[in-house]
Amino acid sequence: MSLSLARLGGCAIALVLAQAAVASDPELRVIHASPDAPAVDIRVNGAVAIPNLAFGEFAGYVSLPAATYDVEVVPAGLSRPVVIDASLTLEMDKAYSVYAVDTLASIEPLVVLDDRSPVESGSRVRFVHASPNAPAVDIAVAGGPVLFGNVEFKEVADALTVPAGTYNLEVRLAGTNTVVLPLGEITLGEGFAYTAVATGLVGGSPALGALLLTDVAPPAEVRVIHASPDAPNVDIRVNGAVAIPDLAFTEATDYVSLPEGDYDVEVVPAGLQAPVVIDATLALDAGVDYTVLAINTLASIEPLVLVDDRTLPGSGSRVRFVHGSPDAPAVDIAIADNGPVIIPNTSFGEAAEPITVPAGIYDLEVRVAGTDTVVLPLPEIPLQVNTVYTVVATGFAFGTPSLAAQIYIDAQGMSPAGPGDIDRDGKVGPRDLGILLGDWGTTLSRSDLNEDGEVNGNDLGVLFGSWTF
Repeated sequence: MSLSLARLGGCAIALVLAQAAVASDPELRVIHASPDAPAVDIRVNGAVAIPNLAFGEFAGYVSLPAATYDVEVVPAGLSRPVVIDASLTLEMDKAYSVYAVDTLASIEPLVVLDDRSPVESGSRVRFVHASPNAPAVDIAVAGGPVLFGNVEFKEVADALTVPAGTYNLEVRLAGTNTVVLPLGEITLGEGFAYTAVATGLVGGSPALGALLLTDVAPPAEVRVIHASPDAPNVDIRVNGAVAIPDLAFTEATDYVSLPEGDYDVEVVPAGLQAPVVIDATLALDAGVDYTVLAINTLASIEPLVLVDDRTLPGSGSRVRFVHGSPDAPAVDIAIADNGPVIIPNTSFGEAAEPITVPAGIYDLEVRVAGTDTVVLPLPEIPLQVNTVYTVVATGFAFGTPSLAAQIYIDAQGMSPAGPGDIDRDGKVGPRDLGILLGDWGTTLSRSDLNEDGEVNGNDLGVLFGSWTF
């Protein structure tokens, strides 16, 4: 039996993959919010920069040099009439949204300074009133409190931060309970910043509506694991540059943050340019965590991309099993000594659904699926409280390196029992004190901190200040 806790820090991938705009460059986004205007072309310094932008559409953030720009808006495909002719000054370290607002007869630019700073917790939301014939409005939770109060046409309400989640919202006439637009359920993601925009016409066409723009999206988090048993150490190139050097079998990188987008990933023997044994495109979504495993034998090596759930389980441990042994049959993970199966019938290249179990030390075994045949005993597996694990079966069932289990920590939080829970089993007890002071099982010794004649959890509570007498 082979068991290891694998973790490799200090990855250079974030430096190589810096694809976001230079931090000091201004960023610009354009939104068509003029309800009766046709699709338009937006010309910058005389050239079409954004073609055929229709009502309710927007052009996402682009990075531009700090400067003053001549901006013209014309009907799509035409050079006249110029319905907006304005000068726009973009400054360093700032982000802007430019809204084409009001009816066509009175169309004008509304320039808004955006907050693109990271959202530390929850969701950040602000509101822009861009409906030309709508009165001042409140944005409120349906049947509940007002979030943005008394916002008039062309006004931008101050941003507020709310817990991430799904909200049932409505637009009311300011200061009343009269609902002019039910917004329904709107999901606000953790770490995102949004601008909600009221668009359209009250009692007209297009009808009063709402547009939800994403101002800030959290990065993806990515970890890479080398699980190809006969492959040498490898370099992983991303977008043509080495991001992860010299990754050995069973080693894993830490999670690193990357902007959402598509990345070209190549795997080559460490220190060499060829052969390229994996050449793939990795698509990353904002706010999603991934583990990418190189699996199978070298002759058939391939990437296995998994979406990770790194939310903390609280008082228990959450465990996911990945079958990464190329020649092993489908397996069950079970409690040892004829105990029950806890993760059934997982085949090579599959990730079983995670399970949550109480923290503790488990005697487990890997069996041929549907049988009592044990192919790998796993005694004394420690699963800690408030911790998320991925367990990967690696190696060969009938070769070298031999079949083994690698345990990787996906996420780990504080123990609910407090800092005295050294063994992280969810409670402060005598075992923690024995681990700390090395005299487990003794009495009336230096560990008897409360001098009650016993060495137990009370003493550890005294030590860490987490015990109330």
